[in-house]
Amino acid sequence: MGRKAILRNRKDKDQKVEQWTLAMLPKLKHANLGILTMDDLARLMNKSKSTIYQYFTTKEEIFEYITRIRIGYLKAYKNEIAAEVLQLDYHYDMLIRILTKGARDISSNYLKQLKEHFPTAWKIIEEFLFEMLQDMKQFYHLGIESKLFKPVSVDLLIKLDEYFIMQLFTDDKFFNQTTETLESTVKDYMFLRFEGLMK
Repeated sequence: MGRKAILRNRKDKDQKVEQWTLAMLPKLKHANLGILTMDDLARLMNKSKSTIYQYFTTKEEIFEYITRIRIGYLKAYKNEIAAEVLQLDYHYDMLIRILTKGARDISSNYLKQLKEHFPTAWKIIEEFLFEMLQDMKQFYHLGIESKLFKPVSVDLLIKLDEYFIMQLFTDDKFFNQTTETLESTVKDYMFLRFEGLMK
């Protein structure tokens, strides 16, 4: 039976906590998240377990925190899309940079493990992705109406985006059979998507 975390007031998480939790991500690319202990996570963060317990109560809380930080970075894409739609001056390279930054240091195995073992953290990702798909749908409609994009089925575009985001992101079999990373795959997909849509 594992040690139960003692209920106590936790310290507020600051920039240093953000840095050493996010620095752990590259080390988790091939890990089985389900068997990791607080001792394991402390070692991966190069901190003592007592230091970790000053800020976090459980493993779930750590993964939720990391997920919220990364999703917070990604929300910048919304402003980029909104500004470009209003100006009708579409440049997708910034969007690609934002999304590839979000995928950096993350593997499909990590996302699959997160989905399986830490559903509350995965729900944060899922909600963000659903929100992103809704924004992309509006963006496609506006792009077609303004004659910036070719007149294609928006429903089909969104279905393809949904498959790419919801299925391929966690398909570790695909990534085990290719030299591509999640980051490079996001970059290539976005390039193909928008080069194909441009008139």
